This record gives sequence, C-alpha cells and structure tokens, in this order.
Amino acid sequence: MSVTTIGLVAGDPSGVGPELCAKLVNAKGRQSDLRVAVFCGKGSFRDGMRIAGLDAEIPVVDSVSSIPERGGVALISGLDRDGYKPGVASAEGGTATLAALESAADAAGAGQLDAIVYGPLNKQAMWLAGHKAIDELHFFSSRLGVTGFCCEMNNQGALWTARVTSHIPLRAVADNISVESIIAATVAGAKAVESSSGKRARIAVAGLNPHLGEGGAMGTEEIEIILPAIERLKELGYDVAGLYPADTVFLRVGPEKLDLIITMFHDQGQIALKTLGFANTSTVLGGLPLPIVTASQGTAYDIVGQNRADPAGLTAAFDLAHRLAIATRKAA
Repeated sequence: MSVTTIGLVAGDPSGVGPELCAKLVNAKGRQSDLRVAVFCGKGSFRDGMRIAGLDAEIPVVDSVSSIPERGGVALISGLDRDGYKPGVASAEGGTATLAALESAADAAGAGQLDAIVYGPLNKQAMWLAGHKAIDELHFFSSRLGVTGFCCEMNNQGALWTARVTSHIPLRAVADNISVESIIAATVAGAKAVESSSGKRARIAVAGLNPHLGEGGAMGTEEIEIILPAIERLKELGYDVAGLYPADTVFLRVGPEKLDLIITMFHDQGQIALKTLGFANTSTVLGGLPLPIVTASQGTAYDIVGQNRADPAGLTAAFDLAHRLAIATRKAA
C-alpha cells in the first residue's frame, strides 16, 4: 500500500483553524496509508488541541522526511509567531499564516508532499502582513513556479464547478473571458472529475448575461466567445451538454446527469453550491502540480475558543485531497 503525504496548514491562528486541524488530526492522523505534516506554530496548535478537548502529544520535526511513513503525524518546526490575538485580524496573524503557507508550498515544491489542505485564511490579515497576491491560487502558483492557466474549482459530492474567472471585480469579468480560458477551465474541471470518480465528465456551461444575452440584445459574449468555446470543446472530445442560463443551469444537474458546470465568475457557482450544502463544499486549486484543497468555512472569529467549529468541511476537503493525490500518483 502506497502512503500519501498530506501537508495540513492550520490557517489564520486567530481563527478556528487550529482547533479544526486538531480535530482532523485526531480523526485522521493515524491512518496507515497516510502521513500528515502539520504546518502550524506549536503554541497555536496546542491551543487548538486544548479548545477541542484533546490532549494527544504531537511531535515536532524539522522536515517532512522526519515523519514516520505510515500513520505518522507531526508539526513542522520553525512556525511559531507571536503577537496575534484570538478573534482579531492582524498583521501578526497574517505573518504566521504566510509563514505556514510558504513552508508548505516549499515542501511541495521539493517533492515532499502529495497534497496540501489548508484551513480558513483571513485575507485582511495577510494583506496587513504585506501579502500582495490576489488570492491563495495566485500565491501557490507563484511559489510553485506555475506560469500556465490556473483556476479555482469547487466540489460537493459528485458535482464539480470550475470558474473561468474568480477573484476579480465584477465589472472586469467580461473582459477576462475568452475562448481559451473557457477551454482551459473545462479541461481542468474534467480532469478533476476523472481523478476523483474515474468517470468521463458530463459538462454544462453557464452563460454570462441574463437570458444568455437574448440573441445579443443584452450582451454578445455568448455568441462571440462562449458558444465558439463549446464547439471547440466538442471537437476536442468533451461531453458538453450545452450552454444554459446561469439561473437555471444547476436545475439540470439531475435531468442531464451533469458532473461539471463551468461558471463565468465567482458567485455563479458559489451561491448555488453553498446553498445546496455549505458544510461539505470544498475548493480545489486547479492547474497546479499537486492537489491543493480547502473548505468553504471562514475564520469564524466570533466563535473562536468555544469548541463550536465543525470539522466536517475540512474533513471533506482532506478526504478529497487524499483521493486526488492517489489518482495523481497513478496517472504519473
């Protein structure tokens, strides 16, 4: 049995990430087919263990290679930071978050990790600490030296979405949609479906404009960009059911037996998936050399320290990362 090594980044130490990771490690950290490297300050993780009512001792090691191969779990050293406070976004918390993300990314770049799962982040805290990347996707792509197309994808059970654009202003969306970007997002999403389930994806594409632009009366992107992209995808052999209005495309998941919906911008897919089931919706960073996954939940500053944070979302993200890592290894 091959062992999968997963890097678990706790996220913002001022939020619920450390206690979520403590609960996750307690549940998953001793599986014989897993090795878990926890990227979190020792003090922060111990606070998470205390809040979660756990008392297991987790060893601290200098590198991933020092963790026992089967059923091993350990904290990576050198990530302790001071000055942050529970429940408050701060530069100090952002500094700790960035140190953990950088350490995990560098371990991945060195080939020591098969996947990364990260807990809730706070972009304000990261910006206060000097972070300038738009989001985690751009952070990881830059740190890992990826120059090609990357996109965020979301998963809930058997259903996937892939976004053509993501963390940009709504007014900039139309200018950032192209035939090439729609094709690239679809290819990434179809690969994720195949990796996670072993099946060929049945795909639908959401339009950009109301009523698909009403033949050009409300916008021409469907005519000039999206439909040509769909025709090209069909020529490439992808099973695309069609172009559908964004407000009804998710109603076709059952009747059309859809596995993957391509959305043009962030909220087209996020609102629908999170309404269907917020706790079990995962985000996957597509186009990177290894699976990098997180849950939908945020830092939840208002409940820090109360042991009320539900680990179901992060557990679903962890399980998905494990499956994707195994599929990636088999495909190599």
